[in-house]
Amino acid sequence: MSRGRTSLREGLRRLSWTPPAGDSRASVEAAIRRVFAPHLGTPEGARRAGAWRKTLRMLRPLGAVSQGNAVRVLFDGDEVFEAMWAALAAAQRSVCLATYILEPDRVGERTLAELEAAAARGCRVLLVLDAFGARGVPDERLERLRAAGAQVERFNPIVRWRASFFSRLVRNHRKVLVVDEERAFCGGLNVTEDYAGPRHGTGLFRDTQLALEGPCARDLAHLIERDALDAPARRHAHLPPAVREGGSLVQILDSHVRRHRRAIQKALRVTLGRALERCTLTSPYFVPPARLRRALQHAARRGVDVRVLTAGRSDVPLVRRASQHLYGRLLRAGVRIFELEARVLHAKSVSVDGVYAAVGSFNLDHWSDRRNLEVSVNVLDRGAAGALEEQFRRDLEGAREVQLEEWSRRSWAERALGWLAYQVLKL
Repeated sequence: MSRGRTSLREGLRRLSWTPPAGDSRASVEAAIRRVFAPHLGTPEGARRAGAWRKTLRMLRPLGAVSQGNAVRVLFDGDEVFEAMWAALAAAQRSVCLATYILEPDRVGERTLAELEAAAARGCRVLLVLDAFGARGVPDERLERLRAAGAQVERFNPIVRWRASFFSRLVRNHRKVLVVDEERAFCGGLNVTEDYAGPRHGTGLFRDTQLALEGPCARDLAHLIERDALDAPARRHAHLPPAVREGGSLVQILDSHVRRHRRAIQKALRVTLGRALERCTLTSPYFVPPARLRRALQHAARRGVDVRVLTAGRSDVPLVRRASQHLYGRLLRAGVRIFELEARVLHAKSVSVDGVYAAVGSFNLDHWSDRRNLEVSVNVLDRGAAGALEEQFRRDLEGAREVQLEEWSRRSWAERALGWLAYQVLKL
């Protein structure tokens, strides 16, 4: 076994401490008091707090929970990459980066250079690239990074003996950076110029990323290291929650078809099923599986204001066709659907009742549901949920609402193309 892999296993053992069950329960209670404190004295406030207490207890078994975290929502691609590069430059002990796409352009090269510099000054560096998404990175460039002391893994190589066709379709779609197990970034941004703004790239995509500080960073690091080592999944494998006044409750959820992990999907259905007032979902590739469609419809029918923002201008036109095929039942149930036309949407986020937020790599489509490795950072935090709701309102200024009457007037050709696109994406 190589020295780099040995150090990773040592790090994984250190991260795999299983806390007493009471720790996460105490975290939930502390978070409820902090978020609902201004309203606990009223009957309505007490009712809302009680409902969310039960919701969080239902979510608790799905993934690592920690308290005492600082959470910041970022919508500007230049700001995201500048913050990530600054964190990499300041790294002292370790760096873990997992990404689906990394291109050898200005943004990708700058990121690789920062990783190389961190490894050269003695940091433990782990880079996990999806073999398909990052196929444009030359092997010789990665060898330079390895020569500096980094461990580089290509997830699920496309050319493999005895690999079935469908097993090769499993992709690592996660986008996570963890520095020193204390700071982390997670969301939808791949490492290319298209996800940066005008200072560093093209500004093509409208995306969302979370900047995090606190014990949740260690849970994200554990997730990346576990995938790199192909270690068996562990439930509750995280360090004990740190106590930090004013911090947020954060839960790290993952979806992993090979380990039969579907925590993100379950959490979406639970939060939709128990939402009290409103829910906004932003998803560029909106082809939700049947169980999630039913959860959206049921929430809207019981009076929850459910709004979905998806792509009007799409980088994958086939998905937009398939998405439009599914609008009918959702619209009839009362779900409001908007298509963003001002920019190409790539953000994946959820906000519920103004108190709960989720940001990650998970698309509401069959690929994320059935094949991809995904991650979601779920937060009980009014600030994060409010920021997502405010961005949702700003996005609606450049979006068009889909009306049921208009949708029903589609031509037979459009209906046929939508049905065919949906069947293709189900494969």
